[in-house]
Amino acid sequence: MNVNGIGAGYPAAGETRRTERNVAGRNFAEQAIATLHGAEEGSGDIAIGSWADVVSGSSISVCKTQDFDAANPVYKVKTWDRSGNVTEQMVDVSKVDPENCDTAEMYAYTAHLKESGKGSFEDTVLKAAVAKAVKNAGQRSAGTWSFSEKTDWVKIVNDIMQSEYQYGDWKGYMEWKKFLGFLEK
Repeated sequence: MNVNGIGAGYPAAGETRRTERNVAGRNFAEQAIATLHGAEEGSGDIAIGSWADVVSGSSISVCKTQDFDAANPVYKVKTWDRSGNVTEQMVDVSKVDPENCDTAEMYAYTAHLKESGKGSFEDTVLKAAVAKAVKNAGQRSAGTWSFSEKTDWVKIVNDIMQSEYQYGDWKGYMEWKKFLGFLEK
């Protein structure tokens, strides 16, 4: 697994100090702690995707279990909060509705698209992570935060596409349109 960009956006001490002052009661080091989890050692599971959110301190992983069947793809998805509390769910990607699913279901769905060769990492998993960041920003500004909240991911992608269109970023618009094609059933 490759992890890039940790600390991106904080290239100089001056930037870090400014961030420390922006969040009352917490310094940057406390804000930026998240553990990237994968498959449990000795379980026989194979991690196909793992993400960590340094702002919330949460982590999520999507794994194939030992009895994984490509004809009936069901993935084990585990979510950890900042305190290390873990939630586990089995996600049957054939039943995922991108217009009404939670983050775990969306990550399993897009990881499956990548694993099955239907799209590249950039076309599927990375787009889901960016869409989640947009969703997170909306939740945080509303004062809420939840991995289990059902979301209309198609609407989020349409909103992103509209922004790309308004700013004249045709390449970005077309990349998001391709992702939208993966979500529309």
